[in-house]
Amino acid sequence: SFGALAVSGKPKLRTLYEPMFQDMPHIPPPYCYRCPFGLTYPECNLRCADELEEEILRQGLERVTAFLAEPVSGATLGAVVPPEGYWTRIREICDRYGVLLILDEVMTGMGRTGRWFASELWGVRPDILTIGKGAASGYVPLSALAISQREVDRIAQGRGDFIHGGTFSHHAVGTAAGLATLNYLIEKRLVESVYTKGEMLAEQLRRRLGSLPWVGDIRGIGLMWGIEFVEDKTTKTPFPPELHLSQKITDEAFQRGLVVYPGSGSVDGVRGDHLMLGPPFCITEEEISQMVELLAEAVLACLPA
Repeated sequence: SFGALAVSGKPKLRTLYEPMFQDMPHIPPPYCYRCPFGLTYPECNLRCADELEEEILRQGLERVTAFLAEPVSGATLGAVVPPEGYWTRIREICDRYGVLLILDEVMTGMGRTGRWFASELWGVRPDILTIGKGAASGYVPLSALAISQREVDRIAQGRGDFIHGGTFSHHAVGTAAGLATLNYLIEKRLVESVYTKGEMLAEQLRRRLGSLPWVGDIRGIGLMWGIEFVEDKTTKTPFPPELHLSQKITDEAFQRGLVVYPGSGSVDGVRGDHLMLGPPFCITEEEISQMVELLAEAVLACLPA
């Protein structure tokens, strides 16, 4: 767990334990709404991606093994989708310096973005892929790690074998739930429907919430969407953190029968309020409309016009 905290980027999870683990280098995220370099896409020429090359050279080639990231940001930033070309550039940089590309698709994988894996959206193939959450639809805990044949062979040649077993790994019940989920997704063609439903959800979110003075950004893809709230749209000034705005909206939505995922700290680790929507793949058009309306009611209850 300390190793995972060392490479993660969520300050709220890391702060308490920082004295206990060796931190790893990080680069700024491809967060166009709040570009860390103050630039605008596409004139920025993907400055955020080039930061990886600069960090590799800063650390020294002999000290960098892998680059690890989510293809689309999860809870920390709230469904930030990188600009076109970002992941292609990242893959090129990793290949240039012999660095492994590890993609965390625990949240984005298994169809959430309208593809089985979000990396497919940009035609990027990682060396290592982590899978979870949707793998068994939450019925039982199940996660998996996929590794390219090239890296399997490299490990096997170096060690003489490829050991990947553990006391509670390869769990038969978990695997059965995973296979049942996979078969259902294929049989009902649910992944294929996610992208279309996502466009419908995006259109309704923007129409119903986009004009509200406190909605700074609506972002996402497939059935993974985030909404960032700001006190001032022009300056993108966040609400004071002591208001706990995202949690208040979440609680208000829950009272109306809608479950959303709150988040905070997207601006600097402390300030910034957002929430995420991740409806089931089988959601109907009527339910999408109902979900958006309930969310709008919750927002207006917490931030009356």
